Amino acid sequence: MMRAGKARVVAALVLSCALPFQVAHAKQPAQQDEAEIREIVAKIYASYMQPVPEAPEDGSYATENEAGASAGGYEPPYTQSLGALIGRWDKLMQQSEELYGLNGFDWYCQCQDNDSATAKLLSQRYKLRSKGRIDAAVVFSPGRGPDGDQGAPLRFHFKNEGGSWKVDDLTFEDGSTLRKSLLIDIADASKARR
Repeated sequence: MMRAGKARVVAALVLSCALPFQVAHAKQPAQQDEAEIREIVAKIYASYMQPVPEAPEDGSYATENEAGASAGGYEPPYTQSLGALIGRWDKLMQQSEELYGLNGFDWYCQCQDNDSATAKLLSQRYKLRSKGRIDAAVVFSPGRGPDGDQGAPLRFHFKNEGGSWKVDDLTFEDGSTLRKSLLIDIADASKARR
C-alpha cells in the first residue's frame, strides 16, 4: 500500500508529464481552420513573388491599392472593427501629404521595396490562441540580400467572425500593433488638421 504523501508525489509527477503533452496538442488549430488561414496568407504574399511588368513610360501600370491591401491589391478579410479603423485611417491619409507611421512602408512585407525574383515565405507557424482566435507567425523575405534570405517576423491575429476567419490585428517586428499604430496615426493626422 502506498502512503498518502508518496501517492501525491506520484500523482504530481504523472500530471506534470501529461500536462505539457495535452497543452502542446491543445494549441494546434483545427486543420480546416489552419487551411483557410493559410490560404489568406498565401493570397497576401503571392503578389510579392510575381514578376513586375516593365513600366510604361506614362507610369499607368502602377496600381493604387486600397489601404490595407497587399502589393498586388489583394485585400484580406478584416474584422468589422479593424476594417472600420483602417477606413478612418485611410480617409485621413488621403487628405494629407504627411508621412505617418504606417503610410511609409508595406504592412505585410514590412519593407519599402522587394525583389520579386527572390522574395519568398520563409516560415509559417499557426497556434490556437483561444476559441475563435488563431495566431499566425509569418516570416517573409522581401528578397535575397548579401547575407541571404532575411525577413522580419509578422504575427497575424485572426478572429472567426461571422463563420469566417478574418485578420483582427498584426504585431510587427518591433512589438507595435496595427491597431495601436492606426490610432496613433489617426490622432497625429487629426492634430495636424486643426
